[in-house]
Amino acid sequence: MNTTVPSTEEQQIWYLATLGRTALLRQLAPLDTPVLATLTHDPLSCARWAVLASGRLAPEAQQAVESALRPLVGAVSFSVTLTIDDEPVHHTGIVTVLAERTAGTVTGQYAELMLLEHGGLANKAAFRLSRMPTDKGWIIDADFQPSGHPAAHRPFGSARGGRNRTVLPPVAAELNRLVAQAERGAL
Repeated sequence: MNTTVPSTEEQQIWYLATLGRTALLRQLAPLDTPVLATLTHDPLSCARWAVLASGRLAPEAQQAVESALRPLVGAVSFSVTLTIDDEPVHHTGIVTVLAERTAGTVTGQYAELMLLEHGGLANKAAFRLSRMPTDKGWIIDADFQPSGHPAAHRPFGSARGGRNRTVLPPVAAELNRLVAQAERGAL
């Protein structure tokens, strides 16, 4: 079993390919960077370019990438072991946003979470999650394919009818722990 924690570079690439993609593209849009036209349609290629070219980019592009990565600076991480196919698999959870959010007349918790299997980017996930006062668990509002493209998306606070996908109980427990810490002012 590989227990190598994902590198900072791997975390940055996955963040920019998923949760931070919109911010990256918004930051790079005003720049006249010819390579962007070919990279913007492929989230992973764009993110790899941004991270791996760091230090060799024009100052404006470097500043744009650093700005898009800013949420990772204040991120909170945790380790969790999930049982997958009867095998324990170690993951690092990285929470870039954990806040109370309001949609219309409903207020609830909102989180952006990256989940990376130890050993690299082979098995990874990124989610936008919400938990309304009437929810029993953390509902997956958006998740991402391995390519970085969104797989499913519904707005925060959207109707809760039907079957809802939730994160696994050990991950939900960590998110609940972080919410409790934030409410005590310990985060």
